[in-house]
Amino acid sequence: MKKAISLVFIIFLTLNAYAQENLKKIEDEVSRRKEKLSDIDKKIKKGKEKITQAEKEEISTINQLNIIDKKLSKNRDELSLLNRKSKNLKKEMLTTNTQLKQINQDISQRKKLFNKRIVALYKYQRSGGILRTIFSSHSYLDLSQRTKFIGMILNHDIQIIHQFLEKVSLTKEKKTTLHENQKSMDKVKARILKKKSQINNQKQEKSALLKKIRNEKNTYQTAVKELEKSSRKLQSLIDRLEKELTMGKGHFVPEEGKGFATLKGKLLFPVSGKIISRYGNQVDSQLNTVTFQKGIEISTARGKEIKAIYEGKVLYADWFKGYGNIIIIDHGDSYYSLSAHLSKILKGVGGRVEAGEVIALSGDTGSLKGPSLYFELRHHGKPLNPLHWLRTH
Repeated sequence: MKKAISLVFIIFLTLNAYAQENLKKIEDEVSRRKEKLSDIDKKIKKGKEKITQAEKEEISTINQLNIIDKKLSKNRDELSLLNRKSKNLKKEMLTTNTQLKQINQDISQRKKLFNKRIVALYKYQRSGGILRTIFSSHSYLDLSQRTKFIGMILNHDIQIIHQFLEKVSLTKEKKTTLHENQKSMDKVKARILKKKSQINNQKQEKSALLKKIRNEKNTYQTAVKELEKSSRKLQSLIDRLEKELTMGKGHFVPEEGKGFATLKGKLLFPVSGKIISRYGNQVDSQLNTVTFQKGIEISTARGKEIKAIYEGKVLYADWFKGYGNIIIIDHGDSYYSLSAHLSKILKGVGGRVEAGEVIALSGDTGSLKGPSLYFELRHHGKPLNPLHWLRTH
């Protein structure tokens, strides 16, 4: 019996040791597999992050271009203000210098006059002229008149002295003004140089980004998709603006018999230049796709005057992603014109414009093709072919 119990106990210990060993192997295997699974998870996560980052980089291409354009536009406006300030300071300094020169000439003349008066008064006093004048009087009235005359001479001389001192004081004031203007000018010049450097860097950054968009198919494809989104958003904006006008009855009303529709084929061109893309279906050889363009693009140098094609009222004048600075004009009877890629907008919302009036300056904001004007015509929000409405050059 005892032997049987001992045998069972030995078998139990053996099985237990074997089980413990197997359990440890299983735990080690589980731990190893967990580590492997964790590595796989990390790789999957990293892969997803790379994909997300790549997508973000592609999506942000137009955002990046938008940001650069906004900065460029802002810095160009600031540079324009600084240049005007510099011009005004130069003008003011020139005026101050001219005034200072005139004052110095006046001081020189007054100094000569003053010296003559001092010499004459000294000689008159040395010769006893004052006493002789007083004591040679024949009567009290004569004495009174002579004393008054001498007083007038002395007052005149005192006035000359005061005027001389005032001119000297004015000279100091003008020199101080000139010095302050020179300090301001130096600061403005430094800011102009800094601003020009910023603009140059941003232009290079934009140029590199545009090159990337044109050369990398995926980036270009994403940029085109982003522009299509911007086009849809622009359509929504125009629909909303027209709805607001209709509800508020704020449409521009042209003179009777002078409606927009009567001038089809006779409207002014907004700017002179070569048409680089037309209204309608556009075949993209790079993407092998067909897209519908709602307006025309006119190649023109930056800073050219953009003119209103017809009288109307400014409905929108601001930045719009994908188009840069834009201006929308209500021409009445639900006809609208839109000009985009502007470097500067010269008319504010609500302002009336006349046919041929300069409303903006051309630029390259939001443009993938360089300096150009993107131009649309719409009726009840629907695009029209501008070339059917504008008169030929």
